Amino acid sequence: MNDNIWKDFINTVLLESKQFEKISSETVGETYIEKFRLNKNPQTEIIIGYISKNLLIYFNISNPTVPGYNKYCENEFFYKYDFDDKESYGNPGLDFTEINKNGILSILKNGLKGKEIQFLKNNKVLKSEVYLSENEPNFHYSFYFKKRSLI
Repeated sequence: MNDNIWKDFINTVLLESKQFEKISSETVGETYIEKFRLNKNPQTEIIIGYISKNLLIYFNISNPTVPGYNKYCENEFFYKYDFDDKESYGNPGLDFTEINKNGILSILKNGLKGKEIQFLKNNKVLKSEVYLSENEPNFHYSFYFKKRSLI
C-alpha cells in the first residue's frame, strides 16, 4: 500500500509525537490495518484501517478498561461526510481533505467524548452502557457480556 496520503499523515502525527509506537501492520481483504500503542498507557491502542489508495475507513481507540466502547467500535466505520457540517453520510471512507484531517487531529488532541457505565458482578463486566454524546444523555448503546438464561 504505497503512496497512501492518510497512512503517511497518520504515521507522521503519531510517531513524531513520540507518544505512540507502531506495533503491527497487515492487510486483511481490501483493508490495510495498522496498530499503534500509547507509550504511557500500553493498554491503549489505536487501530486504523485504510481502503483503496486514499480512504480512511476507521480510526478506533481501544482499551480493555472500556469493553463497551471497544464493542461499539467493532462495526463502526467512517462515511465520506462524517466531519462535514453541510453534508451527511456518503460512501464509506474518508477522503483526505482539510475538514477530515482536522477531524482526526481533533480526536487525537481532545480525546473522545462521552462515558461508559459498567455493571459488575465479581469484578467482571456484565453490561456496559456507552453514551457517546454529552448533548443527548438519554441516547446510549447497551452491550451485554454474559449470556443470560431465560429460566
